[in-house]
Amino acid sequence: PPQPDYGPSFAQLDAVRVPALHAIGITGRNIVIGLLDSGYRWREHRSLAGMRVLKEYDFIAGDGNTADTPTDPPGQDSHGTLVLSVLGGYAPGQLIGPAFASEYLLAKTEYVPTETQVEEDYWAAGIEWLEGNGADVINSSVGYDSWDDGSGYSWGNGDFDGGTSVVAKAASRAARLGVVLCVAMGNEGNGDGVTGTMLTPADVDTAISAGAASFDGLLSTASSTGPTSDGRVKPDITAPGVGVYAASTGGYDAYSYQSGTSLASPIAAGAAALLLSARPELTPVQVRDA
Repeated sequence: PPQPDYGPSFAQLDAVRVPALHAIGITGRNIVIGLLDSGYRWREHRSLAGMRVLKEYDFIAGDGNTADTPTDPPGQDSHGTLVLSVLGGYAPGQLIGPAFASEYLLAKTEYVPTETQVEEDYWAAGIEWLEGNGADVINSSVGYDSWDDGSGYSWGNGDFDGGTSVVAKAASRAARLGVVLCVAMGNEGNGDGVTGTMLTPADVDTAISAGAASFDGLLSTASSTGPTSDGRVKPDITAPGVGVYAASTGGYDAYSYQSGTSLASPIAAGAAALLLSARPELTPVQVRDA
């Protein structure tokens, strides 16, 4: 098949060898990808309007609209929109996502202005809904450690062991049910190799945790690292997360360069979807190991 014109998004795809797969016709077809994020203005952007969105649900408001409404804080859906575009966008000459031929399920679970523990419940409800609706691959570019009231999870307490947090338990369950889960490590800075800096559920053993690297292969100074509280190496992989080209909610054809593990995770999830579309018999652990 002819190669799409990747435009400014070529570098982020070439870094993980996606164009070589597209060239032989592996584009994510027959794979259902779920997202857990802040909202998605997909109908109003050129790179997203042609997506096959099977279902969407707002777990915060309890309705089927994941784009901003008048009751949402301004910009609530901007983070999810850029993550979705990096994974599955399609606007030749501007932005191509690795898994542009996949089908999508969109869960809005993250409330941007505050960090409260109910967001973990939204996330857990969201991943249950995604799995129940047939997601093969799920991307979460959100994660958790501390709450606005001062409570939270801490590495020192042993909480980042892959089984303590609400979201870690839900993530582990999804993996046992056959879902490939890609999770952003967080942007809490590099640890010292002894104490980890990650967000949960990146601590889950069966989740593919993604750190952010520059195009010359260096770990971003913001990118969280392990080890987990029980001594496992994290992240599992790194992917481009510095100067990644993404859709913005500023207009129908608006784009910007963004950085963070939030961008690395959807590139990894897109690569996982391509692998799974070519080798559907692989288990989540086999996909992670590959």
